[in-house]
Amino acid sequence: MNAHAPVPKSKVARYAAIGAIVSLLFAAIGHRFDAAVPAIPLNDQVLFNWLTLILAPVSFLLRFNDPDAAIVPGLSFALGAAVLNACWYAFLCWSLQAMRHALRAPASVPAPANVPAQPTVTESRSTRRTSPSERLADRYEHRLSSEQAASEVEAPVLSGAKH
Repeated sequence: MNAHAPVPKSKVARYAAIGAIVSLLFAAIGHRFDAAVPAIPLNDQVLFNWLTLILAPVSFLLRFNDPDAAIVPGLSFALGAAVLNACWYAFLCWSLQAMRHALRAPASVPAPANVPAQPTVTESRSTRRTSPSERLADRYEHRLSSEQAASEVEAPVLSGAKH
């Protein structure tokens, strides 16, 4: 059996395109933030940074050396971040597929040499776990049979006591 199934190239390309689009989207938002820096509340900037870190980590990590600088220093930065983020998303696609395939792979367990005969109905009932309704029915059946046995024993005794 194959150790790992190949990931379809169209799926990897789709993930890479999504990564590039997300990165370019964050670059456009960052460029807009750069244009209106004093008017943007700090909460929005923090939210933008967290979203960038989660969804476009390359864009965030490229400005790690100087976080107070412009979010998008230029077009080359935006395109470079888009390419690297696309590679990151493609790697994520490949690794997720590899993990999914590894978890689905059946464990190779040798079959037992001797297969036991099929259990009878009473054996299978005693070996398998009974449901609450079956246990209740068994108790009721046991109670009825014990009452019948007790009444059969008491009947001759009572009839003998009268004579």
